[in-house]
Amino acid sequence: MEEKFLLELFDRFNSSDAAELKISADGYTFELRRKEACIAGSPAVPASAPPPVYNAAADKKPEPDSKPAKNAAPAASDTIIIKSPVVGTFYRSPNPDAPAFAETGKKVLKGQKLCIIEAMKMMNALEAEFDCEIVDVLANNGDLVEFDQPLFEVRHV
Repeated sequence: MEEKFLLELFDRFNSSDAAELKISADGYTFELRRKEACIAGSPAVPASAPPPVYNAAADKKPEPDSKPAKNAAPAASDTIIIKSPVVGTFYRSPNPDAPAFAETGKKVLKGQKLCIIEAMKMMNALEAEFDCEIVDVLANNGDLVEFDQPLFEVRHV
């Protein structure tokens, strides 16, 4: 699929009332979902709503053949997982020479940037929705992340 076609599709999707769009062509699949379509059973959520956040204990299960995560202690029940609101490339800092926005063990204030996700040549800053401490960073710099993929494990402070 050509970039021009995808950008036109994205614009049309944004101006429509559709909740989801999935197109497959030339061996590629392109999917778009609105946030409110991804929160099962909930009424429409305003566009300014934060990305889905939930308790980590329910979702953090190791896969049978995967290597253990760093600091492979079980997730505490008081931790929260912050997930990716879009598909894109995960960046921990604004440029390769700059320090990371968020580091394990550091406190982050509400509104402070956690990372940047580049999607369709647009830089999307993911900001903390509350004061928290970073328990773990679950994605590596430069990784392609999926929609709803866990990015950070945090704890309210």
